[in-house]
Amino acid sequence: VRLIFIFWAVCTLVVLVFHSQLQEVFKLSGLFLTLSAVIGLLILLRPIGVGILQGKQNFCWVGWSQIFDGAGRLLMVMLILFWLKGQSAGALTGVLFGLILCLGVCMWKTYDVWMKPGCKIDLWYWVKSLAPLTFGAGIPLFMISADALVVQAVFPAEKVNLYAAAGIVTQALVFFTFPITAVMFPKIARSAAQSEETSVLLLALAVTGGMAGCVVAGTFLFPTLPIRIMFAPDYLPAAELIPWFSLAMLPLTMSTVLINNLLARGNYKMVPWLWMVAGAYLVTLIFRHESFIQVIGMIGLFNTLMLGIVLFFSLRQK
Repeated sequence: VRLIFIFWAVCTLVVLVFHSQLQEVFKLSGLFLTLSAVIGLLILLRPIGVGILQGKQNFCWVGWSQIFDGAGRLLMVMLILFWLKGQSAGALTGVLFGLILCLGVCMWKTYDVWMKPGCKIDLWYWVKSLAPLTFGAGIPLFMISADALVVQAVFPAEKVNLYAAAGIVTQALVFFTFPITAVMFPKIARSAAQSEETSVLLLALAVTGGMAGCVVAGTFLFPTLPIRIMFAPDYLPAAELIPWFSLAMLPLTMSTVLINNLLARGNYKMVPWLWMVAGAYLVTLIFRHESFIQVIGMIGLFNTLMLGIVLFFSLRQK
């Protein structure tokens, strides 16, 4: 926990030093950056609480922590954006509220663990073990956020809002896999440690693939439906992006499950290869962004490439 606070403090200091440049390039307000710094700390702390619940095999409250997080975000965003007519910083307030609820549940259900005396650890061994796991788990998050930064920097604000609306709808494809992988990860890790066979991965892939396929089909059949439910009529032009956006995110949805399977088995060989793809993806977006369709095409291309790499390492694992 101490190391997390140090890392967060360094990142916050960098944001403080370069806040003017960040506000200018990404068209952000000071309040937005302040909320982002606070949320960054909670995001770093969240895996600790959820991880302890996973380690205790308390999957009921792992699920409830995710539900409180998502429901808290949704309710607060609806309150601020629709009733109080807030701005983008208001949406971040919803994220903050959801994270506070999630961490509150985790702290409550792991209170007995925090009250036990600590013990000395081999710090270098801990860092070596944690680094590939952290970088591997961070790949899906990078892939769903890099495009938003590029789009925000290069497109006019009124167009960015349309892209953001389509992104919010389709990124749910990836986010709904998180509870599935949260349950799958410790079970696979335990089975690997005890050299046991398990069907958890196949079940997770079947559930994820089935649900994701239904969502993608739904966006092609009813592209305006989620926009009408979640946004004002001004956002209806974003509906034409949603089917292709959801199709582009589908490979990443499956990759997320397979990446967590490999990480749970201690197979980190794919991590540098995936980050090479992620780096190439970012560079390509920076230089090829003439239209939203082109950006979405790049997302689909690199997500598919990433899925191919993960499948290769998964088959070798067998």
